[in-house]
Formats: sequence, structure tokens, C-alpha cells
Amino acid sequence: MHAALILILGLAAGSGATEALRARDAEIRAALPPSGAEVTPAARRRIEAIVTRAVDTQAIVQAALGNRWSQISAAQRRRLVAAFENRFRRASGSELDAYRSTQIEYLPEVEADGGVLQIPTRVVVKGEPTEIAYAMKRQRSGWRIVDIVIDGVSTVANYRSSFARIISKEGVEGLIKRLERGAPATQPGNKLGSEPESKP
Repeated sequence: MHAALILILGLAAGSGATEALRARDAEIRAALPPSGAEVTPAARRRIEAIVTRAVDTQAIVQAALGNRWSQISAAQRRRLVAAFENRFRRASGSELDAYRSTQIEYLPEVEADGGVLQIPTRVVVKGEPTEIAYAMKRQRSGWRIVDIVIDGVSTVANYRSSFARIISKEGVEGLIKRLERGAPATQPGNKLGSEPESKP
């Protein structure tokens, strides 16, 4: 399953605690043209903005960096988060056609530590089933995605491993530059903010 589609599916969560996500899902569907029609650049930009608002990119980057977050400068933090968000925004505009026919089964929510709410789902896209759990945390602006667990694998954990590997060889500046130029910064199979790729 492609990266951007998984992120968009996170906006369709069907729980009382995530009513804001239902509204955003409705926004996405309203922005999509009829089936078979081409998504206009304006509609794509609107959908990218909707999806981006639903994800706490700074929390994801901070969790992926771990202790290194407190060791880098404020300027590096801003550049890193901005580069990650731009990369994520580009990815979120793809796979919109598949979203129309996606089947989603919402399972009972699970409360996790730190005020995080897990929203497990079973998703079928073009006959391909995937178990996806969205980790949500309430911010001042509402509930936002802070991690996605795909078939039992945490996206943030994947990033943590990949970021550490890159930083050990190229430093934080190397990681930032990779993200800024769109070079791979994740391990195979990562889905959050990565370039679109098929599930192995």
C-alpha cells in the first residue's frame, strides 16, 4: 500500500474522540472530483493541506531523533521539521484515486500512555488488506497523528533507526540536506512522509 494513501486514510477515523478527523475526511472527499476525473492542481493542494494539518510533524521528528533533539540548535530543528513536512506534503497528494474505493473497518479504540489514543483499522485497497493503527494525541488545535503502526511496525521507530544511521555517517546536517533534496531518509517499508512505495 502506498505511503500517502495510508496517511489520508488516517483522516477517516470513525470515533467520538476523533470527530475532527471525520470532518477532515469529508473535506477530502468534497475536494475530490468524480471518479475517473483528473484531480486538479488546486484540489491536490487543498487535500495536501488538509492531510498535513492532521499530522504533528514536529512530534514525529522529535520522537525519531530522541535525545538528539535537545542537542541540535533551534535553527536545525526548524529546518529539519520544515524539510520533513514539505516531503510529507508532496507525498500526500498521490494515490487519491485509490482512496475513493478504499474499504475501512474501524476497531475499538485503545488508550495508550502519554495521552495517546490508538485507532486500529483494517484497510483494503484494491484487494490488499493492511492493519493500520493511528496513534493520536490531543493538541491545542485538536487531535493529530503522532505515529502510524502498519502491520505491527511503528513508523516512528522506523524513522528513529534510519535517522540514527544517517546521522552516524553524515551528521544532522546530512540528514537535513537529504530531506531537503528529497533523497531517501528511511528504511524500506517506511510509510510516513516517505516517497510513495508499494508495501513489500
